[in-house]
Amino acid sequence: MFEIGSSLREARERRNLGYGQVEADTAIRTRYIRALEDEDFHILPGPTYTKGFLRAYAEYLGLDGQPYVDEFNSRHHDPRGAAEHPSIASRPRSQPRQRRRQRRESNIVMIALAAIVAVSCLVVLALRFPPTHPATLPTTTSGGTAPKTHGTTTSSTSSKTVPSHGVGGKQSKLHVVLSLSGSTWIEARSGSTSGPGIVARGGLNLGGAGRTVDATIDPTVTIVSGKPVYVALGAPGNVSVTIGGHRVALPHLASGAWIRLDKRGAHAG
Repeated sequence: MFEIGSSLREARERRNLGYGQVEADTAIRTRYIRALEDEDFHILPGPTYTKGFLRAYAEYLGLDGQPYVDEFNSRHHDPRGAAEHPSIASRPRSQPRQRRRQRRESNIVMIALAAIVAVSCLVVLALRFPPTHPATLPTTTSGGTAPKTHGTTTSSTSSKTVPSHGVGGKQSKLHVVLSLSGSTWIEARSGSTSGPGIVARGGLNLGGAGRTVDATIDPTVTIVSGKPVYVALGAPGNVSVTIGGHRVALPHLASGAWIRLDKRGAHAG
């Protein structure tokens, strides 16, 4: 003869199990577990349930359940109700939990594999069909092809000015750049020596009786005109001329003589 309740309690405490954990794993309510350990068997639904709970609880704790059932029969067995109820044993919940955990892990693995396959397909498509970029047409000057540019083009006044183009790609303006190496006066007119005075980029008004320009202040003067440009220079030796991005030689003329500048070059006016 041995103590059923104290044996079960000692086995549970050795395994550091609380009542809540035991109930979660065996599906036996906590009040019935306490009743088994306190041997308050009258709290349980009946002898058949008591024996089923004893066997299940003992085997859950790693014990042999049959001696506990035999001990209970020897002390509390009621032969009148022995055949009225089938044997009841609570099945631990650890196996269903383990199966659910395995299914969840399998689902996670399948989702990860599907994501890897999708990413691989996207990479293959990207390699087989690379994105295309719109071609940039070259800008043509009077003397050749200007470099390709991307994005927004900002115009600026410099010694090399790309002439603008009209409809159909035809050149519509004459771009003249006067580069100064020293002080000189400049007079510029459009179309002829008696044509209208030209206002150069940067605000230099070169019409009328001419304008003295200091190379240390205005090293370059850019003129844009739809007609040939006529210029008179106070010191031709201090001025070099670029037309359409190409430097041209000035004719040997006296100071103040008119020089015609057009797409073909510089000529005596």
